[in-house]
Amino acid sequence: MVLRELADGTLPLTAEAIITRARSGQSVAFLLSLLVRSGVLPELDVESTRFDHWLNGWLDDIEDPEDRLILRRYCTWELLRSARTLRSASSPASGFLRQRAALKYCAAFLREIRSQQETLATFPQRRLDAYLTDSPSQRDALAPFTRWLRKHRLSTVRVEFRSHRLEGRDYASDHRWQMARRFLSAADMDPKTRAAGLLVLLYGIQLTRIVTITRAQVDTNSRPVTLTVGAEPIELPEILGNAMVNLVAASARHPEGWLFPGRNPGKHLTPGPLSRRLRAEGLLTGSARTTALIELTRQMHPRIVSDLLGITTASAAAWSRLAGGEWSDYPALRSTHA
Repeated sequence: MVLRELADGTLPLTAEAIITRARSGQSVAFLLSLLVRSGVLPELDVESTRFDHWLNGWLDDIEDPEDRLILRRYCTWELLRSARTLRSASSPASGFLRQRAALKYCAAFLREIRSQQETLATFPQRRLDAYLTDSPSQRDALAPFTRWLRKHRLSTVRVEFRSHRLEGRDYASDHRWQMARRFLSAADMDPKTRAAGLLVLLYGIQLTRIVTITRAQVDTNSRPVTLTVGAEPIELPEILGNAMVNLVAASARHPEGWLFPGRNPGKHLTPGPLSRRLRAEGLLTGSARTTALIELTRQMHPRIVSDLLGITTASAAAWSRLAGGEWSDYPALRSTHA
């Protein structure tokens, strides 16, 4: 329908008109990506454009004018920075979805205040505590919102960020290796699923990083095959190396060189579908990644882990402390063997 209207001129060839007319968000993303890649539309950030369109319409639909003003100010002055971060993230689509869900929680909180015949200035902390449900998403949404309200002296209520429990502390090491052997031996497994699972299990690489790997990062001529995600290349075991070689060969059909191409033209796969594939194989990626990083930093100095995996030295050091590692003598060892 949209393509027909674009062809006969009844629908203007603009991103705004297409987003307004189309019903399916995925269809919009695919069509806009295709038109941009074909040069029909000028370069634009598809997910950001979709989010801005949704935000303007959503704010206009907020019934109470005071709530609408508060949310508009919050979006303009606070969320603008996080939106910039989302634009450069490896999975902006899922980030913007979380942003939309968070804003809906904020709007529901403001409605709750009015339903209690209170205002932001008079709503007591005890009522907020009673209002909070067991939803982690609700707490994650209201924590920055209430912080912003306090900063601008609009309210004194507070929601603390939930303490993020490291998933995977109980993910036994022997289970990790059992899963790794399964992925290594499953010759009939889809190459993308197999490669991604092994990258998580062996190196603790995040799915958000895995989906952005390009063929330029894989050296298929070296033996063993190497993958570079940080400052230093990682030598891959033969089975994983062969899987990566197959993905490199398949990527020849994609000018961008993504090893994990997505449905939308020119875009890589998002972490969600890949996570579901791995879960179907029995692999919980968050747990496996945590266990892998704990064991890697127990065996190697954090600086080496940082160089290989492209994570910050501070992050690597935090994993090392969690693993109970003690590497204070490492600088001396390096200078001795330099």
